[in-house]
Parts: sequence; C-alpha cells; structure tokens
Amino acid sequence: MSSESPFGGKPVLFAGDFRQILPVVRRGNRSAVVMSSIKHNSLWQNSEKFELTRNMGAGNDAVFADWLLRLGSGQLPTVDGVPDTVEIPREMVCDVADLIDFVYPQHMSLANVDDFARKIILCPRNEECRQINRKVLQRIEGAERTYTGVDSVVMDDPDEVATPPSS
Repeated sequence: MSSESPFGGKPVLFAGDFRQILPVVRRGNRSAVVMSSIKHNSLWQNSEKFELTRNMGAGNDAVFADWLLRLGSGQLPTVDGVPDTVEIPREMVCDVADLIDFVYPQHMSLANVDDFARKIILCPRNEECRQINRKVLQRIEGAERTYTGVDSVVMDDPDEVATPPSS
C-alpha cells in the first residue's frame, strides 16, 4: 500500500468482547494469554475505540445483561473462595435432556441426516460432548456401524511398509 500506517492505512474493524474472546497460547499460563491479547498489542494505543451501549446477546433481559457485565468485569463472587469460579444462577441453567430435545427431534433417520448435521450443541469439555453425542446418536433409526481408523502400519516384511493393503 506504500504506507507506513498500520494495515497500510486501511480501516480495520475488531469486534467482540475482549474479556471473553482471548487468544490461544499453547501451554501458556494466564499471564501469557493476557499479554498476547489485542489490548497489549502495540497497535492498540493507536486504535479508535467504540463501545456498544446495549448488550445485543441479552435481548431485553436487563437482569441477564447486568449479570453478564458483572461476569465480564470479574465482579461476581467466587464459589468457596476458588479463583476463576462463579455460581451460575439456577434460572440460567437448562437440563441437558431438554436442550437435546430442543435441538434434535426424538426420532431421526439417515435419510434426512443432513438436516440434523447442521445443528450443534457446544460443550466446554470433551466428556460432555461425548455424552451428548451418545444420546443424540441413540435417536437415529437404523443399524449402528463403527468405522475405525489406523494411523500406523505394522508389517512383518519391512519392504511392505511402503505399500499398505488397499482394503
């Protein structure tokens, strides 16, 4: 762009709640993550900042919007003094079975699996994901099949390693 300005002088929009959207730092501790965030980048001081005045995610629910702000600002009390823990109000928690019923019908078939493949339930941990997957897969009518993958080849003859079996 023949410009010394950041991004070649082009306007760039960064959006999101930077308290909730943090960069991923492999094997990084909390301070490494914070230090790699956009607010600690040298470009941040030269950026023009705008703030939304209404929480779009909370809709018209003022109680939920206030709770989200206090959560993002670290103003909620911890659970039993354990850092980085908060108690989620009962009315904000749904039953997993009800969530699955809301997203997926009771009976699904392989004929219309594409309709359901576009729907997802996000989970914070892999174990919860596996539990939900098991429950959803039980709703699909038809024979169950298991496909296994192999990531290494074991052969008696070292010359055969280069040409694994094709079936």
